[in-house]
Amino acid sequence: MKQTHPGKVIDTQDGKKVVLCRACGFTHVTPLPSESEQKQFYEEEFYQHEKPNYFKETKEDLSWWMATYGFYYQLLERYTKGRKLLDVGSGPGHFLAAGKKRGWHVLGVEPSPMAAAYSNHRGLKTVTDFFTKQSAKTLGTFDVVHAALVLEHVPDPAAFIADMSMGVRKGGLIAIFCPNDYNPLQQAVRTKFGLKPWWVVPRHHVNYFTPESMSGLLTQSGFEVLDTLGTYPLETFLLSGKMYVGNSKVGRACHASRKVFELYMYKKQPELLEDLYRGLIVGGVGREFLIIARKR
Repeated sequence: MKQTHPGKVIDTQDGKKVVLCRACGFTHVTPLPSESEQKQFYEEEFYQHEKPNYFKETKEDLSWWMATYGFYYQLLERYTKGRKLLDVGSGPGHFLAAGKKRGWHVLGVEPSPMAAAYSNHRGLKTVTDFFTKQSAKTLGTFDVVHAALVLEHVPDPAAFIADMSMGVRKGGLIAIFCPNDYNPLQQAVRTKFGLKPWWVVPRHHVNYFTPESMSGLLTQSGFEVLDTLGTYPLETFLLSGKMYVGNSKVGRACHASRKVFELYMYKKQPELLEDLYRGLIVGGVGREFLIIARKR
């Protein structure tokens, strides 16, 4: 039986409605894409056509990525003594590399052959495949299963988390990094400038989570939420007059400023940065969020 998705339509973009779905408990587009559409897009188009500058820019940002992910591994190490991690949707392998540097045993699974090859060429073990119930059984169990910028792409996040749960040992952790969409600062920018929701890109992002909706989904899936941190509230650049929407040059300049700030804080004031970013969650802001939960 086909699932219905009742709820308030809050936006329309590229011919698809964005619904605050009462059945799912989070915001998503409708109609949802088919599995075959998703498979073709991420295997053949995502990095090749949609993100042609990704690998160039990721090299430019490598020191920042490694510092950021080192910061996240320190958080994970508070909640587990285990050091075996699966990274779902591992992309170019930065999270794997940061873990390997800290002595973790890491494995990636990545649907894009281009990204998986890039990761493997770095000496990081990466399986080229979509993460499914079957692959979860094949890959085994881990102390931590991590997914960064993945859950917004999948048509059935609840089922995806259930598959992730199969790979987590009892008492182990799940860590999800996700955009924080329809947050108050985004709404303030829309009010000030009359912009359309620039973060709504139905071909890329099927779901639009908040820390609260992701926490609810994890709780329903048998996890206890332990910690949630926001990330730099990039919308503050927009509100201060730096219009990066539709201007990649301005966007890269804003990102460079963010990197300068965070690289200093990671090195000199990591505890303060942690407090700041945990505090963002109270106000529902921060461009993304990291949520860590324990399997019951």
